[in-house]
Amino acid sequence: MAVVLYTSERCGLCDRAKEALSRLGVAFEEIEVGDGHPYRLRTPVIERDGSVVAEGAVDHVSLARALGRERPGSSPREG
Repeated sequence: MAVVLYTSERCGLCDRAKEALSRLGVAFEEIEVGDGHPYRLRTPVIERDGSVVAEGAVDHVSLARALGRERPGSSPREG
């Protein structure tokens, strides 16, 4: 699994995304994008194997699910 985190300068949400990926134990490549990049106004953007799985304010649970890092029994029960 190849995970890429696209970030930009002075981006607090990017710092949170890096922390979330680290807490999940996911190895990732970080690419800082400039003004002309299509992701510039959407950072952070997380891709898994070339497909966007998260952007902006990253939800830890959704990110874990998208990256296949859910722990068994950690999902809320449906009633």
